[in-house]
Amino acid sequence: MGKEIDINELREIQLGILDKIHAFCMERGIRYSLGGGTLLGAVRHKGYIPWDDDVDIMLPRPDYNRFLKEFDGVYPHLKILNAFTDYGYILPFSKVIDERTVLVERVSEEVTRKNGVFVDVFPVDGLPPEEGLDSFLGKMVNINRLMIYTSPGDEALVRFPFLKTICMLFINHRKTVERAEKFISSIDFVTAEYAGAISGRYGHKEHMEANVFREYSDIAFEGRTYRCISAYDAYLTKHYGDYMRLPPIEMQVRNHDFRAWWKAGGGK
Repeated sequence: MGKEIDINELREIQLGILDKIHAFCMERGIRYSLGGGTLLGAVRHKGYIPWDDDVDIMLPRPDYNRFLKEFDGVYPHLKILNAFTDYGYILPFSKVIDERTVLVERVSEEVTRKNGVFVDVFPVDGLPPEEGLDSFLGKMVNINRLMIYTSPGDEALVRFPFLKTICMLFINHRKTVERAEKFISSIDFVTAEYAGAISGRYGHKEHMEANVFREYSDIAFEGRTYRCISAYDAYLTKHYGDYMRLPPIEMQVRNHDFRAWWKAGGGK
C-alpha cells in the first residue's frame, strides 16, 4: 500500500466524494440531506464535529433508488458499495467509496472490515405508527441477521462458524438480501405518515413524521454548500435532545476504529 492517510486528508477525500454526490444530485434533481452526526456538525459547528471521522447522507427511498442506479460509473474512481454490488457486504445501506484508497475498520476484537474511504448513504423509508414500530424493527433485525448468516464474508458470526456454514449451504444469500430490501422499503415513502433512515443505528430515534423529510434547503459545511432537510431541528432534537450543547468531554471521541492508505500508485 502507499502513504497512510491522516485524519485531515481523510476528511478531504470524504469531502471530495461529497462534492461529487452533491453536483450529481443537483444536476439530476435528486433529493439528499446530510444526516446523523454530519448534519449535527453542519448546524452546530458549520463543519465536522471536531472529533468526528465520517460523513453520512440520507435520501428518500425513491431518490435513493435513482441515485444507486444512475451514479455508479459516472466518476472513474468512485464506486457504489452495498449488498447487491458486493456479495460479502452485510450492511443494510450503501457506501460510496474512493477506489484509490484502502480503509481497514476494526469492528470488534475478532472482526475487521476492508473497503475504501467512504461516504455512508442511507435510504429514508416509510415507517409504521409508533405502536407498530417494535414489531417492524424486530422483523427487520431478524431478516438482517439472516442476511449476515448467509453471507460468504468473514466479518460476521465468527463465534458460530458451524451455524454460518449450515445457513450458507441451505439459504440463498441473494434472495435473503432481496427480501431484506423489500421489507425495509415495504411502506411507500411517498404516501407514508411516518418515515426515517431506519437502516441506521438509532432505532426508535429514526422514527419521525414523514414531513420532516419532504423539504430541503442549503447548509454550510466546511466552507462548502450542501443540502439538508429543512426541518433539521425536529430531526436533531429527536436524535440528540439539546443538540447545541456539547456532550461531556469523555464522550468526545471518534466513533470508528479505522486506518486508511492510498493504494500504490493510486493517490498522493
